[in-house]
This record gives sequence, C-alpha cells and structure tokens, in this order.
Amino acid sequence: MKAKIALIAALVTVAGIALSAAPPAYAQGFDITLVPAKVELEVQPGQGAEFSIEIRNNATDAAELSVYPMDYSVNPDNTFIFEEPGYYSYSCATWIEIKEETVSIPAGSVANIPFAVNVPAGAEPGGHFAVIFFQDASTPQPDQGAELTPRIGTQVLLTVPGDIVREGGIVDFTVESDYFSLWAPPADGSAGWPARNTGYHLEVENTGNVHITVSAAINYRSSFGFGSGGVDLGAMTILPGTVRYFEGILPSPPLFGWFKAEAVIMYGPDQFTFDVEKRAETSFTVIPFLWILIIILGVLALWAAIHFARKKLRVSVKLERKPDKGS
Repeated sequence: MKAKIALIAALVTVAGIALSAAPPAYAQGFDITLVPAKVELEVQPGQGAEFSIEIRNNATDAAELSVYPMDYSVNPDNTFIFEEPGYYSYSCATWIEIKEETVSIPAGSVANIPFAVNVPAGAEPGGHFAVIFFQDASTPQPDQGAELTPRIGTQVLLTVPGDIVREGGIVDFTVESDYFSLWAPPADGSAGWPARNTGYHLEVENTGNVHITVSAAINYRSSFGFGSGGVDLGAMTILPGTVRYFEGILPSPPLFGWFKAEAVIMYGPDQFTFDVEKRAETSFTVIPFLWILIIILGVLALWAAIHFARKKLRVSVKLERKPDKGS
C-alpha cells in the first residue's frame, strides 16, 4: 500500500538561545514520503532477509537524512512511544542491519535504501517489531535558536515462525446516548453543544503472540424510532498483548429513538487479508428532551397568549355592552 507513513514524530533538540522567532529554514523544507509505511517479514530463526524502503523527497531542496532503528510501543489511545533498540522483549531493532547510516536525496528524487535483518538462532517464535527512522540531518542555520528536527519512519513487523497464535477480540464497545442536543454536527466532524455529538468507543485487544491488522466498522439500526447508518473506522495494527482504541463521533447521528449498534472487526494473516470476523453489540438512546421542552413551552406560551387575548376580548365586549348610568 503506497501511502504516506503513518508514523511521524518530531525530535526537539536545543541548539542555543533563540534569537529569532522564525522557524529553521531546513525544517520547513522537510517533505519526505516513505514506501511502504509498514514492512511485513517472516524469517526463520538463524536466517536473514533483505528488504528496501523507497524514499521520495518532495521538497525543493536536497534532503540529508540519518538512518537508525528504534523500538516502539503503542498506547491504547494510539500514541506511540519510542525507545532505544533492545528496550522491549519483542524488539527486532537490534537485528536490523543499517547499510547506509546517512543518505542524501536530491530535490524531487526517489531512492531505494537497502536493509537486512538477521534473526538469531534462538529467537522466540511470534512477533518482533521495530521502526526505522529517517531524520533530518542537514546543517542548521546559525542563530536559529531552538530547532525542530523532523523525522519519519517505517514500521518493521517481523514474524518468527513456530507456535503462532493470531487472535484478537473486542474488549469493550459503547455508543453514547444523547438527550440534550438540538441539532446534528457539521458533516466535517464534531462540534460543541448544542450540536449532537454521538460518540463511540471500541476497544480491541490482541491476545496472540503476533501483530494483527484490524479493520473495524460500526452499524446501527432503530429498535424504535427513526434512522440507521454506519461508519467505517479504518484499520490499525495492534501489537501482541496490547489494546487499541477506535474512537470518534457518529456522522449524521439519528434524531430520535432506541437503537442497536453493532461493531465488526476483521483481521487476517497480513495487513491486506481480513478473513477472521468478530462482532459485539450495544444499545443507545436519542431523545431530544430540549426540543420536547421547547415545544411544550411554545405550546404553553401560545395557550397563554390566546387565553390572555380571549380574556381581554371578553372584558372589552363587556365594557361596550355596559349601560350608561345617565340614560
């Protein structure tokens, strides 16, 4: 899959006292695309494999990049944590051979950078992971102060054959009920109250010993009321023994009723195959109490206005019919 890398991190280094508010010129010109975003390999213990990563320099200046591997983990809220090679027990960063520690890519050019991975003979079966970073190594401009050093990386997802368990499941699934909003959020996303933000939360756990790439979707239908729909949540890779969250706002949420929602996750032996399916259900309610209150208050106000007008009319008619005392 040719897509811009999903892992983009910024490494902040302090080079001196800031003398200018302008950002460094070399950081502004960092525009790199890596293909692929994820490298999946299966290598037997005691053997090796070679692979390459394509670097596209989309900037108007040449890119000087330093290349290095790191360990990583992912929190349930999908934030990444990076550590030195060998920090995690499932690391394969120390197995990766960096053949070119620095690379230079001319402006508008593409280069294929070769790598090798050598799996130790006693490697534990299952998943082993790392990220290969390409970091801006250009010389900073003088007197630029605090400098932002951008980097971009490709995930390496390596499986050592053996006793492999590829298993995932839904830990929790909820959709928020709504009682006090007035209208739906804009089509481009959520908005603050009184817009209707019907949030969903889906937790998926990898209980196996290899990574799984999970595709997820939510569909809902009314048990009583009006509206049905769904949302494609996309896909994410979940490392063994970890939980990841799919969270967001239902687009075009229903207006009124009781609803059943179903979450569907699918995964398979690689990031392109989805042949295992798991499902979970929940329910949520949408009752626009504020609209009901506004309608009731409107009806009461109309009734009061009519009652007052009729009373005033009766008094006026009575005064007109009252006989003159002097006649």
